Amino acid sequence: MTDQPTRQAIAVKERSGKLTVSGKLARAIEFMVWEGARRQDAAEKAGLKDHSLRAALRKPHVLQHYNAELGVLRESVRAKNFHRLDEIADGPNAMARVQAIRTMEGQAEEQRNAPASTVRPGLVIVINAKATPTDAPATIDVTPNLSGSNHGSSGEGVE
Repeated sequence: MTDQPTRQAIAVKERSGKLTVSGKLARAIEFMVWEGARRQDAAEKAGLKDHSLRAALRKPHVLQHYNAELGVLRESVRAKNFHRLDEIADGPNAMARVQAIRTMEGQAEEQRNAPASTVRPGLVIVINAKATPTDAPATIDVTPNLSGSNHGSSGEGVE
């Protein structure tokens, strides 16, 4: 018997745990997001098969990790993109200038209209006023009227 670990033991060291993204899978996603590598190239660089990476990206927790990384990339290049729009707005092409200004103004408007907190689904019950004793409904007298007046009948009196 040898002192070297088995193929399975080696594979387990590089494998992501249940509902986690780590090891080769995390590296492949980083290659795709941060270096702009295609899925097949990212899988190869990370030491995975393309099919394995494709199958992993179908899992919700892996897709969530991928989208989170993309969100970080998107946010990190926003300032640079805004400066590019500013350069285009100062450039010679009139149509490009107008479009760049519209885009910058649109982004500013989106930020002003963005909700301060995350909106979550659910039901909110708001009670604005307390009931007071003066809000009590009026009492209705239901005692029979025996005085001979006939309200609401078909014309025949009760005697």
